[in-house]
Amino acid sequence: MAFDLANYEPVAARLSRWLETPTPQQKRVLTYLVHYNDDRCVFRAELYLDDVLIATGWAEETRGEGHVNRTSHLENCESSAVGRALANAGLAGSDHTKRPSREEMQKVQRLTPVEDPFPTVVDLNASGTATDKQRNFIRLLLNRKGWDIATQTQYVTDMFGEPISISKLSPSQASKLIKALQE
Repeated sequence: MAFDLANYEPVAARLSRWLETPTPQQKRVLTYLVHYNDDRCVFRAELYLDDVLIATGWAEETRGEGHVNRTSHLENCESSAVGRALANAGLAGSDHTKRPSREEMQKVQRLTPVEDPFPTVVDLNASGTATDKQRNFIRLLLNRKGWDIATQTQYVTDMFGEPISISKLSPSQASKLIKALQE
């Protein structure tokens, strides 16, 4: 991940700062459950000074996406909507470039697919055999296991039922072997 959650302020800190700042106006936070079904909810939050609407915020959450949403997706969604409204009211934390709340960035973190550092790539080349990239990756994975050449050869033989040189693997065989070695 290209960001550090510690650099983002939680909604609770923003809300506390807003509510504790002395003003002659009465401060209110209103939240509305705009959409709900078994898996998904949407909240809208509104911030008022007296009867003047000063900011709104929206949030959407899905049950089961991440640890908190397994049990508390409604509560998490409502807090996120409040956080958006507070950011829209200018309470985005001490660093204005960190406008999202920590909770929003946690959502980004849990919904961003983890990039596989060793993707399985089937790339046909002119010879119909595995690519250099696939063969080199297989050798790397085999070496990481600490296996000697005899053990490596036996593993490949067991996998395909016959002794096959790594240089003779087809792209699909190479992908199958890579996947097995990664597990």
